[in-house]
Amino acid sequence: MDSFTQLIRGTGSVAEVITIYDEYCTTYDKMVCEKGKYKGPFILVEAVTKEVPECRRKEVRVLDVAAGTGMVGVALAQKGFTNLDALEPSEGMLECLRSKNVYTNTFHEYVGQCNTNVPQGCYDLVFSVGGMANNHIPFTGALEFVRFAKPGGLVMICMRQDEEDYLTKLKEYMNSLEEQQLWKKEFSTPIKDYCVGREGVLFVYQVL
Repeated sequence: MDSFTQLIRGTGSVAEVITIYDEYCTTYDKMVCEKGKYKGPFILVEAVTKEVPECRRKEVRVLDVAAGTGMVGVALAQKGFTNLDALEPSEGMLECLRSKNVYTNTFHEYVGQCNTNVPQGCYDLVFSVGGMANNHIPFTGALEFVRFAKPGGLVMICMRQDEEDYLTKLKEYMNSLEEQQLWKKEFSTPIKDYCVGREGVLFVYQVL
C-alpha cells in the first residue's frame, strides 16, 4: 500500500491518477487490506454506525463518493444499510464495485470538473474516504457534497493529515460554507493510524 500511495502522490494530474486506479483495480483490495495498512475505511464505517442507529439503517439513503472498489459499502451492508449509491471516476474500480452487489445506483463521475448526474438534495448521508486529496477531488468539491445531501443530512470526510496545503485550503473552504449557513460542523477528530502509520482526520458536518 505504501508504494501504491507513493505512486499516486507522484502523479501530476487527475487523469493520471484515474488511470493508475484503473490499472490496480483488481489488486487494490488486497493491497489496502494487507496487515491493516489502510484503516480509514473501517474508521469511517465505525463513525457511520455510531451516527445512524440500527433501526434507521434500512431507510437512510447513502452516497459513497470516490467509492473505489466498494469496500466501505460492503462493510455498511453487513451493518444493515440497504440503500447505498456510489460515485467513482475510475471505470475499473467501478466494475469491481458493481460486482459486489451492494450498491443500488452507481455513477461514473468525477466531482469537480462539471455538474454530475447525481440527484441533488436527497441523501441522508454523504461521505468520502481518501477522496479528498491532491489530484483527487478538489477542495471545492465539498460544495457538491452539500448539494447531494438533504437538509439535516450528514457529510463525512475522512482523509490524511499530511496533505497540508490541500487540508489548509479545505478547512478554509469548509469554514466559508459554514459562514454561508450551508452546513454546520458537528465535530472533527484526529485519527492516529489512518494509513501506513500516518495520521488522518474525520470531519462531520450537518447540512442546513
